[in-house]
Amino acid sequence: MKKILSLFLGFTFLVTASVIAHDHEGKGKHPMAGEHFKKMDTNDDKKVSKEEWQKFHDGFFQELDKDGDGSVSLEELKEKRMDQKEKMKDKAKEKKKQGKEKDQSKDSE
Repeated sequence: MKKILSLFLGFTFLVTASVIAHDHEGKGKHPMAGEHFKKMDTNDDKKVSKEEWQKFHDGFFQELDKDGDGSVSLEELKEKRMDQKEKMKDKAKEKKKQGKEKDQSKDSE
C-alpha cells in the first residue's frame, strides 16, 4: 500500500511541476517568451510565419542600431539591456505601489 501511495504522489508531483513549468499563455518559467511570441504573431493565428519573424526582428535590429550605421555594436546592445532593466525595475516598483494601495484600501474598509 505504501508503495502504491508513493508512486501516486510522485506521479502527481511530476504532473503538477510539468504543468506549472510550461509557458502556455505567457506564464510559467519564461513569461517573456509568451509576450515575445504574441508581439511577433501580428495576425493572431497562434503561429509565427517566417515573414512575421523577419519583420519583427528587422524592427528590433533597427531599434538596437541607434546610430543607424547598419550594424549593432556591443555598446548599443548593452544600452538596450540597461534600458530593459530600468523598465523592469520601474514596473516592479509600480506593482509594489499598487499592492500597497490595495492593502491600504482593504484596511480602511
